[in-house]
Amino acid sequence: MEIEQKRNYSYLPDLEREGRFLKNLPQPAEVGEKTWKEKLSPNNRVFYHQTLSSARHCAIFQESGDTPKDSLDVVLSSRYNHSDDLWHTKAQIYTQPETCGQATFRRLRNSVDSPAPKSQPLSHPLCIGGLTERISPHSVKLIHSGPHTPLTNPGYSRQTSDGNFFNY
Repeated sequence: MEIEQKRNYSYLPDLEREGRFLKNLPQPAEVGEKTWKEKLSPNNRVFYHQTLSSARHCAIFQESGDTPKDSLDVVLSSRYNHSDDLWHTKAQIYTQPETCGQATFRRLRNSVDSPAPKSQPLSHPLCIGGLTERISPHSVKLIHSGPHTPLTNPGYSRQTSDGNFFNY
């Protein structure tokens, strides 16, 4: 099942896959999906809003065991496979799977996962579609285009001076 990521409008980032908070962070008075920051002064907005980095470095955030401890762990968790790949650049060696769109424990942007819309079951309503206009099969515009294909009907051509049609 495909997971779609949508923007997180909350004051707190979603870091469930990376770890957990040992206790609750301070909350603004009115907590709503998008309205939590509307009635706050700028300094309170900065105080309550947590970025991904500030939440990860918070003293009450406990990381799960998946986070890399040093540069060797970063290289080992990359997409690079020494037995399959040869002569790659340093940037390709350090490329992480989440950079390429694969789901991992890390979150790169402040987003929330939402499941993709489900497909309609067999008892779906009937949808009738079709062509809104009839196109003549004899039209010159339907043939394969190319630099030597005429775009006028047979027997007609364009004048070189102003582009009008004339019959020859």
